[in-house]
Amino acid sequence: MNDKFYKLPEEKQRRITNAAYKVFSRNPYKKAPMSEIAAEGEISKSLLFHYFVNKKELYVYLWANAIEMTRKAIAEYKTLETEDFFEMLKKSMLAKCSLMREYPYIYAFLLKAYYETAADVKEIIRESYAEAEAASQHKAFDKMDISALRKDIDPGMMYTEIFYAVDGYMLKKYRSDRIVPDEIERDIMMLIDFWSKIYSQKEDEHE
Repeated sequence: MNDKFYKLPEEKQRRITNAAYKVFSRNPYKKAPMSEIAAEGEISKSLLFHYFVNKKELYVYLWANAIEMTRKAIAEYKTLETEDFFEMLKKSMLAKCSLMREYPYIYAFLLKAYYETAADVKEIIRESYAEAEAASQHKAFDKMDISALRKDIDPGMMYTEIFYAVDGYMLKKYRSDRIVPDEIERDIMMLIDFWSKIYSQKEDEHE
């Protein structure tokens, strides 16, 4: 990747990045046209290849950039500064929705990239995802107050169920092309309150 990309004004970097997230989220890796990304980003195709040597370099950059921006947003929202798992979920969702307001297609890209089968990028994405997810889960479980959950609940299974439910919800939103962060934030917050009622230990069980 050419360092000149990082020397561009922030607004131009964001425009190009958003264009790439949009095009890659709507097409398989091999069928995503660099010309379309360039047009959407309001630059020439030759200039796009000046910043990124090839499609693979751009794709891997987009993935790493999304992971890093998500990590920073979650830290800014102090997600791990609570022992309440459901409060963690809420802060994490607020962080992700704040990022989605700047990069509407960022999570659509992440979802599509996870299931990408192109040999060029498949293993890179899977390995990076496994590392990021393991680190995220480890940090959450280190902070989580397990005693606040029902005793008959397996925290690992609960975590997995919620993770897949949120992914399913987001996939449905992207497929309907209805990306409204305020609406997504509201719906997921309601789901988190619902999960809290199901999985939290009742007050009388503490006695």
